[in-house]
Amino acid sequence: MHKTVDVQQPFSLERHISYPLMLFLLVAAIFEYFQFDLNIAQYFFSLEGGVDSWPLRGQWLSENVLHTGGRNLVIVLGTALLISLGLSCKSKRWNQYRRNLLCLTLSVLTSILLVKFAKEFTHVSCPWDVIQFGGQFAYVPIFSPLPNGAEFGQCFPGGHSSGGYAWVALYYFALQLKPKLRWYGLAFGILLGATFSLTQQLRGAHFFSHGLWSLAISWFTASSYYYFLFVRAKKQNRLVIPEMTSH
Repeated sequence: MHKTVDVQQPFSLERHISYPLMLFLLVAAIFEYFQFDLNIAQYFFSLEGGVDSWPLRGQWLSENVLHTGGRNLVIVLGTALLISLGLSCKSKRWNQYRRNLLCLTLSVLTSILLVKFAKEFTHVSCPWDVIQFGGQFAYVPIFSPLPNGAEFGQCFPGGHSSGGYAWVALYYFALQLKPKLRWYGLAFGILLGATFSLTQQLRGAHFFSHGLWSLAISWFTASSYYYFLFVRAKKQNRLVIPEMTSH
């Protein structure tokens, strides 16, 4: 008896959730313990020639093109995705993609909203508000308590970068429809998010780890939706069919 090998490498809790989670927690802990965020921000600040402000904060390319333009790009992509989802509900030709488009839409929107929600309840200040870079607030690591009388910041996780990293969900969109293209989908989301993250770091709007957290939120959100909409649903169908056919 020959064992069938699945060359498509389907979803695995270990490969897609457990291992990435362990890696992320390790990297996040290292950044928190050694305060690499402050070192990286200081490097960029000095590289730009900053003295009491971030020179690239209002620069045309970083502000108008990569920040505002990048945000508009995400809005256009999101609109196109919603239109596609709507077509899948109306058109027989698009109907076969409905669940895949729903999974992608939920993943992208939820990732962005989770980051936005988290920013309202965290205390981390933006680099441009920190004393070392011309601001008025003391630098406080992510998991350290605020000093008495200190004001809450709303700069964590990275909101702009989440608009790019949310598209790592394209990995699962491709995994379901055309597995060989899944790495291109993942690369698109990571490159877009990394571009947005670097832009915000150069403007003094975010620290390096803020983008890492946005990437993690986006990846685990997409993985969760894929698991419940496809992997778990498929397992439940396999259990139901034998029961129905046995009578």
